Amino acid sequence: MIVCSFRLQAQTIGEWLALPPVPVEMPAFGSVKNVEGKTFTSSQLLTSSVFNIENFTPEADLRELQFHSLVWQEAAVNEGVVTSGYTGNTPAIVVSAVYAANTQWMSGKLEFNFHGDAEVYVDGVKKITYTGHNGTEAAKRDCSLEWVPGKHVIIVKSLATGNNDKLFSASYTADAAFSEAPVHFTLSPKRGKNILDVLNGKRVERIQISPSGKYLLMSENDIINGKNSRMTNVYRLADKEVVYSFYGNDASSLTWIPGQDKLSFLLKEGNGNSLYTYDIESREQKRLFKADRNISSYNWSPDRSYLVYYKTENYTEKEWELRKLDGIEDRQAYYRNRYFLCKYDLGTGIHTRVTWGNQTTSMMDISHDGNYILIGTSRPDYNEYPYRKQSVYMLNARTFEVDTLWENRLQDIQCSFSPDDSRLLISGSADAFGKLGVNIAKGQMVNGYDTQLFIYDLKTKEVTPITRDFNPNVTNYVWHKDGNIYIVAEDTDYIHLFRHGQDGKITKINCPGDLVQRISLAEDGNTGVYTASDASYPTRVYTLNLTDLKAREWANPQGEQYKNIEFGQVKDWDYVYKKGTTIDGRYYLPADFDPNKKYPMIVYYYGGTSPVERTFGGRWPFNLYAANGYVVYVMQPSGSTGFGQEFSARHQNNWGKTTADEIIACTKAFMKAHPFVDSKRVGCMGASYGGFTTMYLQTRTDIFACAISHAGISSVSSYWGEGYWGYSYSTNASGHSFPWNRKDIYVDQSPLFNADKVNTPILLLHGTADVNVPTGESIQFYTALKLLGKDAELVLIKNADHAVVDYNQRIIWGNTIMAYFAKYLKGEPAWWENMYKDKNL
Repeated sequence: MIVCSFRLQAQTIGEWLALPPVPVEMPAFGSVKNVEGKTFTSSQLLTSSVFNIENFTPEADLRELQFHSLVWQEAAVNEGVVTSGYTGNTPAIVVSAVYAANTQWMSGKLEFNFHGDAEVYVDGVKKITYTGHNGTEAAKRDCSLEWVPGKHVIIVKSLATGNNDKLFSASYTADAAFSEAPVHFTLSPKRGKNILDVLNGKRVERIQISPSGKYLLMSENDIINGKNSRMTNVYRLADKEVVYSFYGNDASSLTWIPGQDKLSFLLKEGNGNSLYTYDIESREQKRLFKADRNISSYNWSPDRSYLVYYKTENYTEKEWELRKLDGIEDRQAYYRNRYFLCKYDLGTGIHTRVTWGNQTTSMMDISHDGNYILIGTSRPDYNEYPYRKQSVYMLNARTFEVDTLWENRLQDIQCSFSPDDSRLLISGSADAFGKLGVNIAKGQMVNGYDTQLFIYDLKTKEVTPITRDFNPNVTNYVWHKDGNIYIVAEDTDYIHLFRHGQDGKITKINCPGDLVQRISLAEDGNTGVYTASDASYPTRVYTLNLTDLKAREWANPQGEQYKNIEFGQVKDWDYVYKKGTTIDGRYYLPADFDPNKKYPMIVYYYGGTSPVERTFGGRWPFNLYAANGYVVYVMQPSGSTGFGQEFSARHQNNWGKTTADEIIACTKAFMKAHPFVDSKRVGCMGASYGGFTTMYLQTRTDIFACAISHAGISSVSSYWGEGYWGYSYSTNASGHSFPWNRKDIYVDQSPLFNADKVNTPILLLHGTADVNVPTGESIQFYTALKLLGKDAELVLIKNADHAVVDYNQRIIWGNTIMAYFAKYLKGEPAWWENMYKDKNL
């Protein structure tokens, strides 16, 4: 009994930060009764004096931005917080703050003794309002709390009257189940990353440098508690001065006019859209046409003589009881929509139809003289693998005559003109032109997601592969007027910038950033702008000199948001699995990492055809997991792009067999090489194909203490036939292999048909509106595991598609993952049990 009483003893909060008292006055006519017959009382000064407390970040000796002129200082404490002798003639508001840090989910109670009116906020949410204090005795008030792991800010807003320098004292008592769980009260705002950091803050959505390179058009989306606020600014690149701004979404199709430092954009007017231009230098705005009903987006011809836009024709029945599918894709939304090109002549004002027919026509590029438009059409063909055929044409923009470049291609390509319009830069799979660009081992099949570049001479019709021996996977490219081709490419788990010179050599541009996201090059200058993030830092904006290839940081949009967030180290760890196969890996450590301690570990992988990049944030924020006390090991098994064609080709006709062997071997080797990992507390997690990998792994090994699969595939055959893109994805995952000729893949390697081998607790997560991997993939695996008496949980996300994007759902979904790992890897089931209470149904 004595021990129990000691454990439940209140923990006094003995230090606080405070802002100087802010005097407040009684309102004019305060003694006049309002319509309810009430006069204004001094107690109401507390509740009517409002600050944006949810935005406070208290820190000693720093100015609070919300107050503009007040500086946080350590509060005077004498058996509680006192006002340091405030003797003003009027009441004053005093704001006090402290941080609470906890490493596990817990519940408890904050208890206060108030010597005057006060409000209490926890993480920006008001928990206590106490008014009407009368006398000298302290008033006791408390509030119950449920805290997720992390750091929490407690703010007390007090009304000081000058009659008593005592404001309040405070303590914290954990509930009995958490009496030994540590809570540390501190004045430091330094903390680890949390789920709100992932979801909130500024996001650079778009960058576009002006043709001269003098100005930058940049769109940012500022997310605050799930609410979006968009702004697009035009900056002078040299001094960052804002020279023009667009608020919200009123202006659409905002872009630079080719060859000019002028903007064009659409505004809704009347029953249509009006096209405006704005000259940055002269500050002159013009309207080119008014309330047009046809154009909702557009592309300029490089010679500025016309616009190209799309016309949509919808052939879907609005209401139907029975409908016959016209092919496999006819289940997909918008499949019966067709898109055709139209042209608006800026000289005559006439709209003309450019393309017609029963196939959507897609514009790829317009020649620099405006004379030709590259277009493509594509259609299903179930009689020939890979079941789709593409035709590419060069259309005369003046006469609409068509020159067929390729007809009924089996591999899709994208084309753009060279600066002199004599050649085409083409992206496509390695076998886009037969074996010309292929660099794989004997017996392998090309992975079509591994994108290569080719140059096609329009006169000689000669095709030259330029990335055949280039291991990184091309994601973006620009053929600049300086004659060089600038390439953005997956380079193992990085995304880097490269330059293909006129000598035919590709060299890496050594510039900051782990992951290059967007790039824009000045049409007529030698300046570029790009955005990039790092494994432990959000997106920054950089300028790039195309002459000396020097990059410089230009903007840090989330710098203020992340100034108090601490990250642990991210280290590389590659494992030689066998001769000729090195599995690239990295691991994240907690910020307070101690190599002499034992840590639980989360193993993450994809296993599909893309690397798990060094993304900051996103759906799988590894540094958030590390902030919760986990070592996070991320690996890139065979089959991923970014490591060369031979490596990516291993994805074909494998479906987890090699991948699982590599993950198991790498995990064992990592644990052996890193004694700070507790081998009995290792979990694994993956999504989509990685979700399949997670399910499949549990049929092959018992090394994991628990596993989480989001939107995973349990039956290769049902996904192949039912998923919107199941059969088409399978052309790169199981080329020429089908349920009727490869039972060893579609049945033997499907987790569902091996469910009896699972011994690991597993959590299945799935959106109820997933059209990529249907929800039934998790449901059928859950059904099998429950009938087999296995430890399995299924959590469905209402109306979510393949990814969880709703703000509130993202928070709950993210906490679900953390709570499940806490239960099995930390022995702390309270969070999970609080979120998912047993219904006893």
